[in-house]
Amino acid sequence: MKICFIADFFADEVNGGGELSNEELINILSTKHDVSKIKSIHFLPEHIEDDVNYVVCNFIGLREDSKSLLKNYIIYEHDHKYVNTRNPAAFPRFEIPQQNIVNYEFYKNAKEIFVLSNICKEIMEKTLKINNVHNIACSLWSSDKLSILRNTLAISEKIHKFSILDSSNAVKGAAQAKAFCKQNNIEPKFIGDSDYQLFMKQLAESEHLVFFPQVLETYSRLIAEAKMLNCKVVTTPKMSGFFSEEYSNLAGTDLIDKIESQISNALPAFKKSILE
Repeated sequence: MKICFIADFFADEVNGGGELSNEELINILSTKHDVSKIKSIHFLPEHIEDDVNYVVCNFIGLREDSKSLLKNYIIYEHDHKYVNTRNPAAFPRFEIPQQNIVNYEFYKNAKEIFVLSNICKEIMEKTLKINNVHNIACSLWSSDKLSILRNTLAISEKIHKFSILDSSNAVKGAAQAKAFCKQNNIEPKFIGDSDYQLFMKQLAESEHLVFFPQVLETYSRLIAEAKMLNCKVVTTPKMSGFFSEEYSNLAGTDLIDKIESQISNALPAFKKSILE
């Protein structure tokens, strides 16, 4: 079976949550299927093949004619490309006006749309009035990364009272986190490392993570990882899809076990939808 992933960027280009989750799904499917990758900006109508199953991830670069001609596809949704602001939180009660809706036909015609949290499913269904949305209620981590989380949790001690993600990406809210710390006379530790194991160690050594995302995060791997490492999160819960899940009150090993279970449930659903 041939499967093609279409995305704006892949994990070897961008170390974002969506790209990492895509890569995990690619790796799993590649063990039994012929999986290829193509950047959305390079995907042309003449590339469409009848015997290929398509997984469309981030698709800002995808041409309109390619969208309209693509038939055999699912959407793996990591942000909010059905709204022109890509941020439902820009509207009161997440109620998106009709004039701000985009890509309606592309979402409606997908075999299935996979989202990461209950709030994203609710908003999408309410906004687009469609019934092909499936909530997997998690992001995807590899078994190796879950093992790193387990091992880090077991050996790390809390040595920093408050930490802030050191990110230049404005939507990650570093400026707002710094302002919060200044207002509350907190001297934070700035954390962030390209090496996953080192970054998780920094997070595990923190008692609190101060994190104020400026858009509605469809899940927030960082918040989930913080809680898996028993790091409390100072945040705005309504801005993270993670907190729309019933299990969001869990932490530590209990949360790692639950997320591992969610991933195990999600993978058969992906395979069934992609390959049917």
